[in-house]
Amino acid sequence: MKKIIALFLPLLISALLLAHPEEPTPPVKADVMWHTITVIDYKPGTVDNAKELIQKFEAASEKAGIPSPVIYWFESGKYDMVVTWKLQDGPADLQGKWNPAGETWWKALVAQEGSEDAALKLQSSYNELIASTHTSVARKAN
Repeated sequence: MKKIIALFLPLLISALLLAHPEEPTPPVKADVMWHTITVIDYKPGTVDNAKELIQKFEAASEKAGIPSPVIYWFESGKYDMVVTWKLQDGPADLQGKWNPAGETWWKALVAQEGSEDAALKLQSSYNELIASTHTSVARKAN
C-alpha cells in the first residue's frame, strides 16, 4: 500500500517523493518555501478521463483536510499538466519517511471509494493514463 501511495503522490500529486540518491538534500531555510513541481504528459485522448479521476483525488484531499496541489493545464507544449505541492517541512518531506498527510489522504480515498481494492483500482486507472512525468524540487524565496 505504501508503494502505491508513493507512486500516486509524485504523479499528482503523486507530496511523497523520493529524492535521487546522488542529489544532496538542501538545507531548510526559514525564508524559503519548498515545492515539488511535476509535469505530466497523458496518453493521447485521455485528458478528460484524467480530469475526472483527479476530481476524485481532490475530493479525498478535501475530506482528509489536506490541501490539494496547485494544478495548471497547459495549452501548448509537450506536457498536459503541471502540479505543484508545498513541502511543509521542506526537503525533509522527501527523506523516505511516510508523510502522515499521505496516510490520512489514503484513508480518506479508501473510505470514499468503499474499499482499499477500489482505491487501488482508481489509482491504477489514473496511472495507466500517463505517458510520461518528471518531478523536480524547487524553492521560492519569501
